Amino acid sequence: MAANNKTLHLIASKLGLGEEDKVLNKAAELERLLQTKSMAGSNMTDTSKVVICLDLAAALLGADLDVKTAIKYSGLKPSAYSNTKKVVQNLLELNSDKLTTSMLCLTLQCQGVQELADRILEDYQRLAKMEVDLNLPQYVCMAVYQACRVSKVKVPKSKIIEKSRLKPAQWTKLDADWTKFTDLHFAASAKKKKGRPAKAAVENVVNEDDMEIDVPKQEEPQQEQIEPYEDWKKRMLEAAYKELKELEKTEARKSVTPRKSPRKAPQKYSPYKSPTKTNGVRLLFPINL
Repeated sequence: MAANNKTLHLIASKLGLGEEDKVLNKAAELERLLQTKSMAGSNMTDTSKVVICLDLAAALLGADLDVKTAIKYSGLKPSAYSNTKKVVQNLLELNSDKLTTSMLCLTLQCQGVQELADRILEDYQRLAKMEVDLNLPQYVCMAVYQACRVSKVKVPKSKIIEKSRLKPAQWTKLDADWTKFTDLHFAASAKKKKGRPAKAAVENVVNEDDMEIDVPKQEEPQQEQIEPYEDWKKRMLEAAYKELKELEKTEARKSVTPRKSPRKAPQKYSPYKSPTKTNGVRLLFPINL
């Protein structure tokens, strides 16, 4: 069939594989197998499928292939070409290092959520309305991510998205769908399991309540009561007015001049008696002695 496939031969000649009969036959075989697989929502064209099949066949048989030229003839961007190639590898079961929950949990150092991630994968496949290939990396990554979210285990989200080979917008859309599913079937049971007290702890509490032990009660420290603002304001104003009145009384006492003692009347024969006047002449000393 490879001899009759003109598109395959034409693209193979462009990629320098026109003389590689084994590669052409293997690529034609991969193309036939790919047609039997369901690729819902894929944007792959017939040309891109042929280029990717030639790329995979060359890699399996050890033939040289210029990847940049292959991307050019596929009509895809480098990132889209790499992601599509991974998808085809998983569909055709050519990827020996297929991503699994155990491998991903080991990489992210979260082996404790592997069992929950496997249960999420199984239930999602059982309850999904359409056929889901759980071997695809995005589903494995999403199951591990949701298991970590439910179990409150911190993992680098950017690393999981990188492993899923999805664009951020594709991851966000898939995350919204899986979050609803996980919260409905797993979040409630996880919270119940986490919040259930141990049986021994409950028994210890009951026994301690039943026992009567004379233990001196410690006085509880009195909590500092906060005085309402209006009461504090009134109390402070009253204190200020009282202090102001006391200050005014003190100042009033200081301002009053001290009372002078009455001047003593001069004695009759006092040397300090004012001199008398005689005939208009002021005598310095009295004459009647």
